This record gives sequence, C-alpha cells and structure tokens, in this order.
Amino acid sequence: MFDFLKRSKKPNPDASKLLASILVVFPAIQSVTYESKDETLEFSFALNGKFSRDDFTEFLHYVAESLETFHQLEGLSGAKIELNVEGVYGTCFLNVRRDMATLTCRELSLLTELAFNYFGDRLIEEYDDNYYPDEDYLMAQEDYLEQCLNNMRQLRVEGRLVGVRERERVLVYSR
Repeated sequence: MFDFLKRSKKPNPDASKLLASILVVFPAIQSVTYESKDETLEFSFALNGKFSRDDFTEFLHYVAESLETFHQLEGLSGAKIELNVEGVYGTCFLNVRRDMATLTCRELSLLTELAFNYFGDRLIEEYDDNYYPDEDYLMAQEDYLEQCLNNMRQLRVEGRLVGVRERERVLVYSR
C-alpha cells in the first residue's frame, strides 16, 4: 500500500566489509560494485586531465599484458577481466570488472600500482597530505581484505552492492 514504508534490504555485512576494505586500502579506487548475478567486482579509478584514445588503448594493453603475466606467475587460470574507459576529456573513469573466484589482494595492489605508474599525478587519490594511514594499519587492512575475499568466495550474496568514497568516508549501499 505505502511503498515508501517498506524496509529496504540491508546489505550483507561480509560483502559490505569487503567493499569498504577495498576503498580504505586503495585510495586510488573511487568506487567498487559487487554484482551477484555474475559474481564480479567492478573497480573505478578516476583520472584528471586530457587523454587521447591512444593513451587508453596503450594503457589497456599494458594492464592486460601485466595481468596475464601475473596470473601465469601465480598459477591462476580462467581469470575473467574486462577493462573499459568512460570519457576522454576532464575527468575520466577507468573501470575494471573482475571475477571473484580468482581475485586476490595482490592483484588489486598490482592494478593500483600499474595505474599510478602509467598516469602518475593524473590518477585521483582521496587521501590528502594531512591524512594517510600508517604502514601497520594498511598491512592489517590488507590481511583483513584477503580474509574478506576468501569469505565472499564461500558465501552466496544476493543483489548488487556499491561502495563509494567521499573524502575520508566510505559508504556501502544495496542497489
């Protein structure tokens, strides 16, 4: 009768913790989305500046080659990854869609490092000079993140969850 009175479904706490941890550990990732129907995570990196299509084509080739080598070294087979770019001028978004079955924290670190090495200061990171977590805190968060990834592989989480960053805050909601 009154649709606005219906209680919204709360996100799964394990999935929420995973998305929040990714955003805490990797300040270059601006948003992360979990999609249950294909069990994937999509990460978005924001870039500031003018870019040509060739810049992105070269970067996507660089990432694909690097991840293929990483997967071979790690003994991972069957990893599914999609890369795309939205926008060309002003603020652009580099989107990486990755299956949950084989994703690791080390791969997230590699993706972030590749983006930083290629784009440098044009990669938007949310930590400012006055606030940056210490090394011990980040190491503990990375361990926790790996634990969350392992938990998510064993759970069946329904729906779609989105995590976004707003300055030093992280918001996770069900969509």
